[in-house]
Amino acid sequence: LQLLNTMATRLLARSLLRCASGNTACCQTFGAVSSRVKVLRQAPSIMLATRTFSTTSEALSDLLARELDEEQELAVMPPELEILTEDIKAKANWRIVDDEIEGTVKLFRGNVAINFHCQESLPDEPDEEEEEEEEPAPPVRFTVTTSKAGKTLVLWCLSEGGEATIEGLAVTTADADSIFSNGIDASAYQGPEFSELPEDVKDAFTEFLQTDCGVDSDVAAFISMYADFKEQSQYVRFLKQVQAIL
Repeated sequence: LQLLNTMATRLLARSLLRCASGNTACCQTFGAVSSRVKVLRQAPSIMLATRTFSTTSEALSDLLARELDEEQELAVMPPELEILTEDIKAKANWRIVDDEIEGTVKLFRGNVAINFHCQESLPDEPDEEEEEEEEPAPPVRFTVTTSKAGKTLVLWCLSEGGEATIEGLAVTTADADSIFSNGIDASAYQGPEFSELPEDVKDAFTEFLQTDCGVDSDVAAFISMYADFKEQSQYVRFLKQVQAIL
């Protein structure tokens, strides 16, 4: 940095001497020399900023590497989830669609489709009376559609404790992909308040969800557990992507 300042001073001094001697050409180039001197004198701050950015990036990269080492071990599918996944595919005939670059997972069987996002989980309130043990998968919101004759029944559900419950429902003419991406048209009737329906009607809808749509306790447990596993996998992928950018 000192060398750059010395060079700038000498260059400016030589230019001034030549201009004082009456050299018209030198006087005309004095402005250009001054500009070069300004650049040289700014160079230390530019170099410092670049060096600071590089140092910051390296520090962040080191921290991300440490985080990746710790989190990568957790991004492995648990044995119980592996067994449950095979069961709902082989025994219940569900087709699971999981694109690793997306946060959503879809299940299909007949005219029924299920969609959930790995970050649609709800915070689980801790129970102070319970002894410390492995945390259960948090509750996860998911959407179920079943279609017939150009109409689609949409069920907004919650998987908690291995059970599926209904939070809301509506009927639309949109297909499953459109519903999963955009929901139902805001101008359409959004369905009744499920909690305000008669108890026997709510029970009948729940039975329909579990029996006719096939969203039983195994599927509900799968949704909660798989969402937890998927979120961890996506976090590890995120860390790798950031490292590639730094």
